[in-house]
Amino acid sequence: MNKILNVIKATFLIISLSIANIYAQETEKVVGTVGGEKLGDDGIVICVLGTQACMPVQIDKNMTVKYNGEETKLTDLPFALYIEAELNDNNKITTIKIDERKTVICFVEHKEGDNEKLTTLLNGIKGVEDFKLYRKSNQVLIEYNPKQIAYSELEAKVKNAGFILE
Repeated sequence: MNKILNVIKATFLIISLSIANIYAQETEKVVGTVGGEKLGDDGIVICVLGTQACMPVQIDKNMTVKYNGEETKLTDLPFALYIEAELNDNNKITTIKIDERKTVICFVEHKEGDNEKLTTLLNGIKGVEDFKLYRKSNQVLIEYNPKQIAYSELEAKVKNAGFILE
């Protein structure tokens, strides 16, 4: 009787661990922005926040997301749009959320004193509501009001201040 009970316990433990392991392997969350590289109609590039890497991912050609009030194919999303995507084991997007009020700017390099200079610059730009510097990856996550400043204007102000962007 005790042996049967131990077999049942072991079986239950193995099944529980297998389910947890399968779920852990099924999805990976990636946060970043839409990259500028085009991969045809079945892929996009995500510039990953907190790293210095851009990651090509596969997409469902028919998947859409609401952007500017309209359903938009993922391949039609603009460069530098903030996204949070869940990927399966095949590096294919299973779910995606966008935030039109956020972006990530990537710098080629960040020298000593650049953090203070960038902080002063961003604090002085009307429409920038919040930001977080990622020193190790030479990036800044910016929350802004697109009704007050467009991404292109924001990028131009950063470039005009002497920063070199990727």
